[in-house]
Amino acid sequence: MDLLDRYLGAIAALLPAAQRQDIIAELRDLLMSRIEDREAQTGRPLNKTELEALFRDFGHPLAVAGRYGPQRALIGVELYPFYIFAVKVALAIAAFVAVIPAVIGVVTEGGDVSRVIGHALNAFIPSALKLIGLITIVGAMVERGWIKAGDFGNWKVRDLPQVSPKRQWFQTTRFEALFEVIFMTFFALWWAGVVDFPGSRGPFGPDGDLQITLAPVLTQLHTPILLLAIGQVISGLILVIRPAWIAPRAVAEIVLSIAGIALAWVLWRQMPLVTFTGPVDVIDGAVTLQVMVDNIFRISALVAAAICAGKILIEGWRLARLGR
Repeated sequence: MDLLDRYLGAIAALLPAAQRQDIIAELRDLLMSRIEDREAQTGRPLNKTELEALFRDFGHPLAVAGRYGPQRALIGVELYPFYIFAVKVALAIAAFVAVIPAVIGVVTEGGDVSRVIGHALNAFIPSALKLIGLITIVGAMVERGWIKAGDFGNWKVRDLPQVSPKRQWFQTTRFEALFEVIFMTFFALWWAGVVDFPGSRGPFGPDGDLQITLAPVLTQLHTPILLLAIGQVISGLILVIRPAWIAPRAVAEIVLSIAGIALAWVLWRQMPLVTFTGPVDVIDGAVTLQVMVDNIFRISALVAAAICAGKILIEGWRLARLGR
């Protein structure tokens, strides 16, 4: 059995020393049993070609050793769906922070779409790879127990929300809530001056050609806007962590929506909120950008107010239904 010994020897070299002898003994018995069964079928001893085929079907030494090793995968089967979920969120965030500067670049760079797309890809790919790498490292650490999951695995069916088989259009999924939490956290950190928004440098700022001046009302409402963003993060976390807390989240959404309508009304009356200025050679682009941004802010304010009004009606209906 020279081939069998060579095959088992290759596997043994990849196994932990403490369990090596036991695992090899188990594999030897298993393979001998398969060889005997095959020989009983053919009525003769197997030749080297047939043994090679049998061992090849059993698996490469790396794959076989991986089945018996202390850690079979970087991200395990149970953790994998959560890992993929986090990767999708990371890709969505990376795409968002890459597209916004690209849209502005369409105007500021003379409408050169190919250059803008190139800048967007250059911003998206490194950001996506960094986020996915970070998620993978954290997932591997959780898989190996280096980071404790706490009570995450001790979920209860009674904590799940009551959802009909056919999802209604106004129901928010946990994925949507998680994306909202991540986006609003990023916005709150940027608004507080903790992080820079991608694309905030380059053609903008003190070292760029295009200067941005914010309306005084944005400085006056700096704290209320920050608190509103933090409140939205908390509301989203309620759905992500405790989806059964329907009433607390409904109350939070109603309060935040009322505040959002009031904020939209104040900002509407103080437009333009952002003013662009620059040298003569970029003034045409600044004027075009000014018109575009003003229209975006006006449309955004109307849409935000309409969404907030809809949330008040929906969450109010949900509270009334819970009361009944």
